[in-house]
Amino acid sequence: MIKVGFQQRFMMARMTRLPVLGRAMEFAFFEEDKMIYLPKDAVAMSARLTTIDVDRPVSQSNVVLPSQVIDHFLQQSRYIFIMNHCMCRRSNHCQHYPQDLGCVFLGSGVLKIPASMGHMATVEEAMEHMRKGRERGLVHLIGRNKIDSVWLNTGPKEELLSICNCCECCCLWKMLPQLSGSISSGVMRMPGVSLMVTDKCVGCGSCVDDGTCFVNAIVLRDGRAIIDDGRCKGCGRCVEHCPQEAIDMTIDPHVSIAQAVSTIESLVDVRKE
Repeated sequence: MIKVGFQQRFMMARMTRLPVLGRAMEFAFFEEDKMIYLPKDAVAMSARLTTIDVDRPVSQSNVVLPSQVIDHFLQQSRYIFIMNHCMCRRSNHCQHYPQDLGCVFLGSGVLKIPASMGHMATVEEAMEHMRKGRERGLVHLIGRNKIDSVWLNTGPKEELLSICNCCECCCLWKMLPQLSGSISSGVMRMPGVSLMVTDKCVGCGSCVDDGTCFVNAIVLRDGRAIIDDGRCKGCGRCVEHCPQEAIDMTIDPHVSIAQAVSTIESLVDVRKE
């Protein structure tokens, strides 16, 4: 049923814009969701010179690594469960990324996930799993996603924290442009992250090619790329794909990690028995 529903996700996403049905769908599957996209560490490293004062020397301590948010929750969590496969890539028959690099779930809700779907893991194993995802070009999404607690039947949404390894071709959240505004606003960029198109842009269109920006946040206008700041989730894929290196990402080291951790900690207590 999930696989069939996945193929119809864009149609169902548009239904969330209907007055009565949309509110019912939001309550059932997206109630009070809050998810944060984390740019890849490699993109953050390339952006490090713009995250610090120019009069200060560059050092490793100045570099904001988004994966530090993931590591924090893995180290704090009492229960860690690694899925055998990615439901999105498996349902979409992905040919570009490994289907076996599934989500990681934290919190007491994982105790209700059937053992056939994956296995309990150590902190070290989970960190290695996430590292493999980054090496294969996947982007992390972390937060409370009620639809996961529904399809996995793990109980209250406050007992399950999701960490996804997302690809631009199969990610469930490619439906963000079709979702109602109240639902789509629950998927956010990492605090302190901003992107800007510089004068290097020649309007080649690489950043708007199908698949580069999975939320359609970039358009070409008058021969220049324009980023819709309201839609952009800060994943950084456009930064990687631009052949002219014309898109800059800035990360505020005084905001990003602490605020991201604080936001997510308010959603699910991963230490709870």
